[in-house]
Amino acid sequence: MMIRKGVAVVALGLISLTACAGTPESKPVAQQQQESVVALKVAEIDDLGPVVTDVKGFTLYRFDGDKPNESTCDGECAATWPPATVTDENFSVNGVDESLVGSIVRKDGSRQLTVDGMPQYRFAKDGKPGETKGQGLQGKWFATGKNGERTRLAARTGVIAGLGAVLTNDAGLTLYRFDGDKPGESTCDGGCAESWPPVYVEGEQPRVKGVDPKLLGTITRKDGKKQLTVANWAQYTFKNDTKPGEAKGVTVPKWFATATDGKKAQQNKALGLTSATVKDLGVVATDADGMTLYRFDNDSVNPPTSNCSGECAVQWPPAFVSEGFQVQGVDPALVGTIERDGKKQLTIAGSPQYLFSGDKVCGDANGQGVGGKWWATKADGSRAGQ
Repeated sequence: MMIRKGVAVVALGLISLTACAGTPESKPVAQQQQESVVALKVAEIDDLGPVVTDVKGFTLYRFDGDKPNESTCDGECAATWPPATVTDENFSVNGVDESLVGSIVRKDGSRQLTVDGMPQYRFAKDGKPGETKGQGLQGKWFATGKNGERTRLAARTGVIAGLGAVLTNDAGLTLYRFDGDKPGESTCDGGCAESWPPVYVEGEQPRVKGVDPKLLGTITRKDGKKQLTVANWAQYTFKNDTKPGEAKGVTVPKWFATATDGKKAQQNKALGLTSATVKDLGVVATDADGMTLYRFDNDSVNPPTSNCSGECAVQWPPAFVSEGFQVQGVDPALVGTIERDGKKQLTIAGSPQYLFSGDKVCGDANGQGVGGKWWATKADGSRAGQ
């Protein structure tokens, strides 16, 4: 067939396309003889590295509930996760290995793209190119790496009461290091690895958020899988930790939560301000318990003045600190206090800091954007998500 030139580039996925001729089986792009519209591209996303996008730059995702060349996401699922579709097999790709790309015919007759056999989707709440609001949702949805792999974060940051900022895995569970290991070597196998699951790395390089990538590496375990190392120490989770903020493993001899610099996390009762990775907002300021801190647009920065009192202060409790409090993960030069009700309210870059009554556990950021005036505070004092 003749190769058609100058065909307009089309966007993917938010509308259902009519059924087209062809067989239901997946067909690699490499076998196609025509070239028409560009269907897939690759973009560099902060912290996630190169991920697959549609032609407009919207992130594409894969679903752990699917099987190779089989989509299980229909109905309401497909409304939230619109399939990435093309009108027919006459498409090309840019930045993705053509041998990995194919398509399947869905139950409604539309043709859905696959990468390494896995069906591809967009996320309805991603409002612009480069957003990854669907990343990690339900522990089953992940942005697609350029080789088709899941782009799971190997490490990010969290906060443990009394310990301050520590490293966690993608689900927010605390990471640990073991004194029985040696640098660059894991000695935890068998029953030990059942109690202390190794942190595995997917893809070519560890993906991290809020962690110095120079500290990261991998070792190859006996089963051939790659285990994350931080400052050359192998990393693990603990089977008895079931939710973010827990660090039950620190009571076990020779096991320590991993601080953000790869060293052993130590008790610090004087800690008043630190930072952690919170949802899709990146690294934000938190109190010593890991609760998100917020700033209010109606406040004054110079001089620092709070304009939230009465009922406002019930919904947005001021973040108070004690004399001599310590700071971790935020530039101390940005940190100050103002007098309020005989106490000291924390300020960052001049902005008074608050908690939100609607946040219940560390990692919540339910106050983000409330009233168009309340914003989680970045570690530099600026508004998160802006």
